Amino acid sequence: MQIDYSADFHKSLKKVKDKKALKQLDVLIEKLKQANSLLNVPNVKSLQGHLLYYRIRTGDFRLIVKAKDINLIEILLIQFLKRDDNTYRNYN
Repeated sequence: MQIDYSADFHKSLKKVKDKKALKQLDVLIEKLKQANSLLNVPNVKSLQGHLLYYRIRTGDFRLIVKAKDINLIEILLIQFLKRDDNTYRNYN
């Protein structure tokens, strides 16, 4: 799978202080690179009301991704956030 990184993704990584979560993210990104489709990765769910946005759960954190095509082969990593009430807001 082809993966691109947004500027917001890099900003959100700077805010994460949990080293265990960052290691889990590295493992998750490797799984994404090896997967044939986004749907082959565990803990993936689509965001309600957003056609091409998905979240991937890893511990207390969520990786927000946007599919670039309907085949879910190319994705853009949007943010890596700790799960709270504001995690899924502001996605168009």
